[in-house]
Amino acid sequence: MDSEETDAGSRFGGKAAWLLGGTGLFGLTLLGLWTQREPIAENFIARELTTMGVQARYELVSVGLRTQRIENIALGDPARPDLTARWVEVDLTLSGLMPSVAAVRAGGVRLHGRYHDGVLSLGELDKFRDPRSTAPFSLPDIAVGLDDARMRLDTDYGAVGMKLQGSGNLQDGFAGKLAAVMPAIAAGGCTGRRASAYVDLSMRDGQPHIAGPLRAAALGCGEGGPLLAGPVADMDVTLGKALDSWAGRVALSAQAARGGGATIARPALKLMFDGNMRGTRGQADLTTAAARYLPAQGLRMAGVQGSASWSYAPGAKGPAVRVEGTAGAQDVRYGAFDPVASARALAQTPVGPLAERLAIALRNAGRDNHLRSHFALAHRDGAGAVVLTDSAATAASGARVALGPDSRFTVSWPNADWRLAGSVTMEGGDLPHAALRLTRHAAGGLGGQLFVDDYVAKDARLSLEPVRFFADKAGGTRFTTAMRLKGPLEGGGVDGLSVPVTGRIGRGGTLAINPDCTPLSVERLTYSGFAIGKTRLTACPDGPALLAFGPGGMSGGAVVRAPRIAGRLGQSPLRLAADSVRLTLARPGFDARAVDLSIGPEGAPVHLAAASLTGAMQANGMRAGGFGGKLAGTSGRIGAVPLLASDAAGDWSFADGTLSVKGGLTLSDAAAPDRFNPLVSRDFTLAMKNGRITARGTLREPRSDAAILTADIVHDLGPGKGKADIAVPGITFSPRLQPERVTRLALGVIANASGTVSGKGQVRWTGDSVTSDGAFSTDRMDFAAAFGPVTGLSGEIRFTDLLGMVSAPHQEVRIASANPGIEATDGVVRYQLQAGQKVHVEGGEWPFSGGRLLLLPTTMDFSAETERYLTFRVIGIQAGEFINKMELENISATGVFDGIMPLIFNAQGGRIAGGVLVARQEGLPPLIMPEGVLPSIPCDPRRLSGTLSYVGPVSNEQVGVMGKLAFDALKDLQYKCLSIFMDGALDGEVVTNVVFNGVNRGQLGDAPKSIAKNFIGLPFLFNVKIQAPFRGLMGTARSLVDPSELVRDKVGDQYQQEIQQRAQQGLAVKPPASETVPQKEE
Repeated sequence: MDSEETDAGSRFGGKAAWLLGGTGLFGLTLLGLWTQREPIAENFIARELTTMGVQARYELVSVGLRTQRIENIALGDPARPDLTARWVEVDLTLSGLMPSVAAVRAGGVRLHGRYHDGVLSLGELDKFRDPRSTAPFSLPDIAVGLDDARMRLDTDYGAVGMKLQGSGNLQDGFAGKLAAVMPAIAAGGCTGRRASAYVDLSMRDGQPHIAGPLRAAALGCGEGGPLLAGPVADMDVTLGKALDSWAGRVALSAQAARGGGATIARPALKLMFDGNMRGTRGQADLTTAAARYLPAQGLRMAGVQGSASWSYAPGAKGPAVRVEGTAGAQDVRYGAFDPVASARALAQTPVGPLAERLAIALRNAGRDNHLRSHFALAHRDGAGAVVLTDSAATAASGARVALGPDSRFTVSWPNADWRLAGSVTMEGGDLPHAALRLTRHAAGGLGGQLFVDDYVAKDARLSLEPVRFFADKAGGTRFTTAMRLKGPLEGGGVDGLSVPVTGRIGRGGTLAINPDCTPLSVERLTYSGFAIGKTRLTACPDGPALLAFGPGGMSGGAVVRAPRIAGRLGQSPLRLAADSVRLTLARPGFDARAVDLSIGPEGAPVHLAAASLTGAMQANGMRAGGFGGKLAGTSGRIGAVPLLASDAAGDWSFADGTLSVKGGLTLSDAAAPDRFNPLVSRDFTLAMKNGRITARGTLREPRSDAAILTADIVHDLGPGKGKADIAVPGITFSPRLQPERVTRLALGVIANASGTVSGKGQVRWTGDSVTSDGAFSTDRMDFAAAFGPVTGLSGEIRFTDLLGMVSAPHQEVRIASANPGIEATDGVVRYQLQAGQKVHVEGGEWPFSGGRLLLLPTTMDFSAETERYLTFRVIGIQAGEFINKMELENISATGVFDGIMPLIFNAQGGRIAGGVLVARQEGLPPLIMPEGVLPSIPCDPRRLSGTLSYVGPVSNEQVGVMGKLAFDALKDLQYKCLSIFMDGALDGEVVTNVVFNGVNRGQLGDAPKSIAKNFIGLPFLFNVKIQAPFRGLMGTARSLVDPSELVRDKVGDQYQQEIQQRAQQGLAVKPPASETVPQKEE
């Protein structure tokens, strides 16, 4: 028992000793490892980093059985490390006999990465990857805790700053917060500002889950490209374990979106999706607060909604996209456009009521309306189409525009083709009832018809024949129809206006209407008293088409050759013709050439002719601004009024039913020869409204620009009746303006006029009957007449026919002075202007040298170059007063003279024809000589007539004894009979015969007494013939004004020196020449 116990004890002791020894050895080994753990770990880490070529710095702070801590870690270039961390703790766990990482915690991590050309690089951390691994991406099954971990990622689109805080197992259970900012984004021509994200990150069963918002201040693409203001993407997305699938929802919204001319307020798009690398499908719902499309004033909508299913799949030739759903909008209207306000511009046109009804219908259709449509979009390999079905626009007014049942509208790309299968209808709400039907042709292209019911409003009606059209494969569309219109105009209307219409719509949307000559016809047209009956014209395009629309807007025009229109204006017939009329449509206007307009009876119409008449619609439209333009080369005449307007040019306008003209013209006399010279007006105005013409203008003499008269004209077109009030405030004649500038009738009659003429007149007409009258006056007018200067002419003339220059009888003028060589003062002349440019002198009278100078009645014809006669009768002039008036020296005389002085005037001047002055013998009555008959002059030797005394020097001392004796006899001669006979030109030589007899009553000078005593008391007979210029004969009057300055037809230069010499020498009874008596003087 002892030995057994001893053996047993020995065996137990051996085992125990082995166990204790082994344990001790293991313990010593562990003790050795524990004491050398840090150098071992540090050598291991350094060897692994060296093997991978990683440049690193760190501090191994502690190594435990479970937790290891490393501090001040830096990987990469020490100057710019790719990763730094203040500390990292790693928890290890035994998995079998090998330790594994159970958890990693880090604080103060800073990571710098780069993402360029689709490749992510983390610098030195890239060396920890196994480049040979083809395993899908997956996160390790470890717990991670991050505190203040941040990363900067530089990308091709901008720099991103991120901060991550969280903890948990990367396979299932991790939860954290990720904050990211991107100050600027630039990618694919688009830019963004201040982008940020603040999302929750979590892991569920190996699948990453991201939830939270992404924001930006703005995102935009290019100049005029899409722009999002304040975009937000609220995500709730779950990714697959290998990041190759995704599912979830994204709510996209923005304060506003703009692009392609459209602006959307507060758009919101909710997307639900589920997909992978092969494709994605889902559902989309869109809402907006308001939308606006702005190609011009803008298409506006109060709200837009849409809902659709969609799918997306990538492909080698581009993605494949399918979208199908419904879309709608409310309160669709065209911006601030007011159709009613626009229709007012057509209110005065034949389509005015139609335009008003249509405008009200469109305005009502733009209120409380709803647009909806079902759509299907498909796109694949760069081509696609969108198909609209079950589409309609309805309004509370009852208006409805819709696709017909089983109809569809398709738009395809990239060729921008479209087609309509079925019909489109429009009805209700006072809109025209119309239907559009399309059919596709087997050979390609499509055709169809547009049916429009007659559209009626008040007394206007528009009829359209069915519009037939065909769209070819090239994209162009041809159409034909015919239009017939009835409608009102101011004071009338148009009935039966018919226009055939053909046209083409180009592939790019261009439109051309009536490219060929088009017949236009109207049954009847009336306007403000203007009316035409059935009329037909042909309008040919002035360019490619009568009317065209294209990228540059509206264009086109027409040319009407040789239009002829007949009608009535009021009760007056009207005829209008022109060589051509060119119409423009871009800015409605016309250019007419050789226009000829006649209003009234053919015998006496209001006639207007214009070489050029242009016009265009003014800025404010037909109602407010109307039409206006210019006229040039215009002439005209009102009825039988003998006045012609010519060379008229200026501006015209037509607005509110009023035709206005303003410009200049020339007014001339229609009579031949004319009675007045052409006058010009630069301020002529004319207005025509309601069948009445009013005109006003100041007429001026063109060379001096002196105002002659102002005319106010009124003419009623209906009865063809009118008047012209003429005012002459004052025509002042001066060297600047002479009467012959105003009327040719003054030429050769008066000249060098100085004074003012004023007055008023009126011309009246009815049809071909014209009457006129007026009164004009002057005060102290001076002028030179053919017979000599006239001063101080005053008087008033009353015309009974102003245009015909006919006055009432017994007109009177007062003449302060007339001087045909001997001045006569304070005269009065009574006269009458008669038809045919004749002046009837009723008589005139001047007190003259104690007697009277009478102008006998006569009629002078100024209508032709003919002789005109004036006869003056001399009664009882005193010889002494006459000599004193003449201021003759060395001569005195007594006696009374009677006589007659006939004057004849023609184009060559004036002349005396048979003038006779006779001394009246004592006790006899005045000798009244007959006119036009050479009188028989009685001489009673028993009666004396007067005395004559000449005591001046003899002109030639060598006249001989008997000549001397004759001159001595004139020193004191008592004559019984004395007669003076005169003939000759007033501006040439006048032959004067002086015959007198008498008895010398004194001494005979130095003659020998033996001779002289035989002659004392004996009768002497003198017969003297003088041939000299008339005004030279009268030149002894010292006070005589030089007639060359006063008379238009001047005395010839050959007589001027002779007149001046004789005025200085005194009377020359015998011409100073020689002893020989000249042949012309006896």
